Amino acid sequence: MKHAHCFSFQFDHKPILNEFQSLSVDCQKHFNTGYYDGEWSGLALRKPVDSRHELSAGDQQSDVYQDTEYSDLMSSTQSILNYFHCEKTAVRILKLTPGSQIKEHSDHGLSFFDGLVRLHIPLQTNPDIEFIVAGEKLYMKEGECWFANFNELHSVYNGGQTDRIHLVIDMKVNDWLTSLFENEGIISPGEEAPDPMDSQPKSAKVEMIKSLLAMNSDTSVNLAKELIGKYGLEDEIS
Repeated sequence: MKHAHCFSFQFDHKPILNEFQSLSVDCQKHFNTGYYDGEWSGLALRKPVDSRHELSAGDQQSDVYQDTEYSDLMSSTQSILNYFHCEKTAVRILKLTPGSQIKEHSDHGLSFFDGLVRLHIPLQTNPDIEFIVAGEKLYMKEGECWFANFNELHSVYNGGQTDRIHLVIDMKVNDWLTSLFENEGIISPGEEAPDPMDSQPKSAKVEMIKSLLAMNSDTSVNLAKELIGKYGLEDEIS
């Protein structure tokens, strides 16, 4: 699976930006204050009913979602939401002011194979935005639609003179979205979730194998042999 991808289609972002800028409401300050410096705020158009914070996107335990009072005021977003034939969970417009920084962090549960993805559509941006995911700088343009695996470490810095404003949509993976991701080359047909053991250091793999061998059951020994062969650790296990 790709760490990030710009979809082959685009959206007309200007009506959404115009609606947002014409609203006479104050954006909510993002609640994860330890994650950023400066001003990071936004407006929730859809959110979990049990969320404790206005801009909360929920988590894997959230199962009921509702449109907020601002959804009707941002009616131009509906055509974009209707494009994606899957359930939307959180829909937010997020703003990062000039000189502000979202610190490097990861958001667990947003890796397609977790069953939930997050898409970004820039409504207003500038060339001095540094949006980095898994060590790669993403160059997002207004109206484009981007996927990123936010389980990976990522950060944002607005080094420009204008606000960075994104429409951010969280949606549940279904057959339609899977086909879209396959057609766009984000995942390969039939691709499965990576084994968490793959990312573990060799020392951790060796300790796991030794523990399995020490159990000395048919199941544990066979699994240990599979891991030894898969990771080429024959010389590490005596």
